[in-house]
Amino acid sequence: LAVLLCLAFHGSVAYLRRTRRGGRPSVLFVLHDAGETFALNETIRALPAAGVDALVLPLGQPATDAVLCAGHFAGCEPLPVVTLADLGVEASIVDGTAGRGQLLSDAQVATIVSKLDQRAVVTGMNYAMQLQLGQALRAATGSKFAAFYDSLRLLGSDSDISMALQRNFTSSTDEVWIASAQLWPSAGWGNNFRVVGQPTLQEWQAMGQRVDELRAARARLYGDEALASGAPAMCWFGGYGPGYEQALRRWCAAVKTLSSSPDLPGLRFSLASHPGHNYGDLDVRVLKEEGVEDLVVLAPSDMKGLVAALASNLTASQGSTGGVQSIFAGKPAIFFDPADSFRNEDNLGVLIGMIPDVDTEEQLISSVRQAAVASWSVDASKLA
Repeated sequence: LAVLLCLAFHGSVAYLRRTRRGGRPSVLFVLHDAGETFALNETIRALPAAGVDALVLPLGQPATDAVLCAGHFAGCEPLPVVTLADLGVEASIVDGTAGRGQLLSDAQVATIVSKLDQRAVVTGMNYAMQLQLGQALRAATGSKFAAFYDSLRLLGSDSDISMALQRNFTSSTDEVWIASAQLWPSAGWGNNFRVVGQPTLQEWQAMGQRVDELRAARARLYGDEALASGAPAMCWFGGYGPGYEQALRRWCAAVKTLSSSPDLPGLRFSLASHPGHNYGDLDVRVLKEEGVEDLVVLAPSDMKGLVAALASNLTASQGSTGGVQSIFAGKPAIFFDPADSFRNEDNLGVLIGMIPDVDTEEQLISSVRQAAVASWSVDASKLA
């Protein structure tokens, strides 16, 4: 699994060569959601020094905010960007589950293609619009087309994304870039994949070493008293889509039990909402309706989820990629999905036996206690 610690993107530069810009390689990244944008962020920043021009066309609001360093992502250095509006296309892009199948009109696609000349296109694999643009650019300009699968679960197993859409990506692209060969289905999907790792794991590990920053974040989240006393803390990763609200409500019920458990004195709780869109609105409403708004601290909008997680002792979620990222940074994680919407048995963290996948409050509470007995640590030997 060491391959997961490094994105071998630069080894793919030869594959992306040939351009209309005087021989200098040029790549267009068509990004939609936060996960793929986070994963490719540092790679895009590093490409110019490797002799490759990079340009990002962000579609969804999470990707737009991330590459322009706006909203939740304020404070970073913006990436080189061209927006749909810059290209003369006005479109109301839908984020999340409802937008998976959204397409542009033929006229809009033709306008975009006429104004872009990159000879390589890299997209995520979560939205039909990304596939639509990648196919159109390849057909019009002969561009190489690679799709990056940023998830850390078996390809095709995410109930929030159509298996048919992901099959269309694998059959329509020159290459699919994937974190680990373990995540490629054993049959029926072809073999046009390249193992490139998942660079966010490096970011999480690096953040885990910034002790002073994490101490400050812990005090900000849970209070100076909790920091001074060494009280343990649990961070829930917010989500969206099928089964999420049910999972959150049941987690809230478990929080009530855990908060008064004599064997877990002082246990604190936080919630880091999913970035982008208005996903946090549901979180706020549910916390109030379940009567735990005084027990669960909402992570500030300017605090990244990885910071909230690493400032805690344990993460929990319906099945977030953040859970896998947590264990690589030394933090135990739990998947809690009462509706079995995420099919977490196909998640990398579950496949390697490091993340318990539970569906009842009793199992969740038991898993928290087991993490406490293990001193809030992970068995790093399983990552070797």
